[in-house]
Amino acid sequence: MDEQTTRYLERKFGAGTTLVLAVNDGSNPFSSAQGCCMIGDRFLLQPVQVSPAPFTTRLENADFAFYLSDYEKIFLKSDLTLQFKENYGTLQLKSSAGILDLDVELKEPLMPITNEK
Repeated sequence: MDEQTTRYLERKFGAGTTLVLAVNDGSNPFSSAQGCCMIGDRFLLQPVQVSPAPFTTRLENADFAFYLSDYEKIFLKSDLTLQFKENYGTLQLKSSAGILDLDVELKEPLMPITNEK
């Protein structure tokens, strides 16, 4: 992630937030989609207090704790890039294979997020 994307996510969720990166295809409890035609086509970020099973694989990132499940690994390469597109006000998810999602959905927190330890 570049600096602009980091700042955007900090404004939206707060610094250091734990985020689930999930496919938005109806296959998980965070998904708003209800159709198999979207499998592997759309993604979402869900802020959580603690990443629930099966979202146990942590992605390398210095600013946020991103988690995904084995199911998401089917659609994602290891060289992921999340980038805020200021002109459109959207987050774009990319890999070396190309653009995976032009508009990653940002979900509202399920519970109030605090960064207090």
